[in-house]
Amino acid sequence: MILINKKLLIILAIVVITASLGAGLFGYYKILGSEGLSGEILQYQAEIFLFYFVVTAIILITGFTLLLLRVRNVDNQLDRLIEMSRYSDIYPAKHFVGLGPLGERLRLLYRNINNLNIRKTMKISALANLNEFMMNNINLPMLVTDVTGSILYTSSAFSEKYHSTKGDLKYTKIDSIFQELNIPVLMLELSRQHVPVEKENNRIKITCYPVHNVSAAMNYVIFVPDKKASYINTQKTGADAVNKANTAAGRLGRILSRRKT
Repeated sequence: MILINKKLLIILAIVVITASLGAGLFGYYKILGSEGLSGEILQYQAEIFLFYFVVTAIILITGFTLLLLRVRNVDNQLDRLIEMSRYSDIYPAKHFVGLGPLGERLRLLYRNINNLNIRKTMKISALANLNEFMMNNINLPMLVTDVTGSILYTSSAFSEKYHSTKGDLKYTKIDSIFQELNIPVLMLELSRQHVPVEKENNRIKITCYPVHNVSAAMNYVIFVPDKKASYINTQKTGADAVNKANTAAGRLGRILSRRKT
């Protein structure tokens, strides 16, 4: 089933049907004006000729009407599926039945996309395990937050230094630990500058490393108190790949960016 533009289909139907009826009328009057036969015979032949074209026009009208209805039904069903996919799962064997050959193509496309999503989910889960391993073994005391300042990851070195557990810190705000930090202003500064920013809290120097994705949007911020880590800005544009970081903070930023995407 090929999707057809309804306006073009209607225009094509009008042109074809008008041409058919016009040809019938032209032949009708042409036969009536010919010579060599009696008037009754000419009238009969002209009416037969016109009748054939009228039947042809009726068949064309019926065919175009059915095709137009089919196109409208397919469009409506696709619109319902698009709306349904916003709130629930789509089951190809159930929801693509009424689409005919188009449904078969959609089922194949859905299966391929679903397989890609499964592989991507498995890769993300592997990256999560790799991220957990690095956070447990990295020597830097660090916290990783989202753009609102909620703590997502805590290194073992930070937990040991500040006598806390990862469970206690997860999803809490960073300013509950570093009270002197103005998180909204800091996040705005990091997102605009795309470079690390040094702050101070109770005489403790904190270096804040922004982590951007390939679209230049900041997804994470890494907080490293007392120490500095080598930093590579992993933000790239277009289809360029994220640069490979050669230090602990750079490698962690790359993993977090990939996990987000």
